[in-house]
Parts: sequence; C-alpha cells; structure tokens
Amino acid sequence: MINLNGKNYECGSKIPMDLVDDKWKFLILWNLSQAPLRLNELAQKIPDTSQRTISRKLKALEEALLIKREVYPEVPPKVLYSLSSYGEGLIEIFEVMAKWGENYAMKINESKK
Repeated sequence: MINLNGKNYECGSKIPMDLVDDKWKFLILWNLSQAPLRLNELAQKIPDTSQRTISRKLKALEEALLIKREVYPEVPPKVLYSLSSYGEGLIEIFEVMAKWGENYAMKINESKK
C-alpha cells in the first residue's frame, strides 16, 4: 500500500493516472514538453477548450508539482509554464504510451484488411 497526500494506492501506477486524470492535463503536459509556454500559447495549441479550463488545469498541475510557473517582472506581466522534473518523468511514460498506441493502431488496421 502506498500513501500519497492521505490517499492510499494499492498500485503505484494509479498515482500518475490520478495526477493526469483528463485529456486537457495530458495535452498541456505534452505541449510543455516541447517548450515553455504562456497561457495564450497553450490555448492556441489546444483550440478545442477555453482559456479558463486551461488555467484551472495549469493550477492543478502546478499544485501537483508537475509544472513550474515563472512570473517575469514586466509590464504587462509575463508568465511562462514549463515542466518540472516530475513532469519530465511523466513525458517518458507518455512517449512509451504513444509508441504502444502507434503499434496497436497499425496492427489493428492490418488485421482488418
């Protein structure tokens, strides 16, 4: 049994699934793996959601220590989001999942021919 923030997990693989529990968080992390981005840049890369939703998801990811928020003392204020070392570790998992997904889709499509 693993305890994290008062929640018990029977299997450690449930922890990243709880942290990235929807497609928006996944897409935010995936985009931040390419480069640090501002809120409006993320909104352009994820056009099928609102800035409000992205902002809420960014806050949750920051609270989970998966991303970093850096505020630059400029006018207007410049805020950049980037992956933390924990977030970078998740990207490695996502890359394995992407490879599995590609192989799975290829094999399923071949079997339907």
